Amino acid sequence: MSGEPWQSYRRDRLPRGWSYPVERSIVEASLRAAGVVLLTLDFSRGGGDRAVTVLLRAARYSELGSTYHLPRGTPSRPRRVLTLYAVPSEVRAEARAALTTGSGLHRACAWLAGAEQANPTWLDKSHHWTAYLRDGVLGQQETEG
Repeated sequence: MSGEPWQSYRRDRLPRGWSYPVERSIVEASLRAAGVVLLTLDFSRGGGDRAVTVLLRAARYSELGSTYHLPRGTPSRPRRVLTLYAVPSEVRAEARAALTTGSGLHRACAWLAGAEQANPTWLDKSHHWTAYLRDGVLGQQETEG
């Protein structure tokens, strides 16, 4: 794979007291290891409250807008997006551990890799996979729609 494993990248500025739990290089390494190419990698400002801290959200969208205007033979765009959320600074170490040694980031990338191999019925709808911390425990949830 040459270049970054995403077509676009965005990183929000953070207010005092918030930080990202991992660096972009760690996310990039996980994406490369899983063989995933994203439409977008977002480092985003908000991910929940202090009771439930959303760490990241992986998404596979069924639709990305009209392709009617694109010339025949144009490669299809990736439909996968990964958003890493900022966390309160006091839980950064815990969030980092959940994403790295706790395998939260690895599981998100594995989910994204498997998303393109799903059956056509599954692919017809958008899906999201979310990793979060609740009372210091890493949790995950998959939703449709």
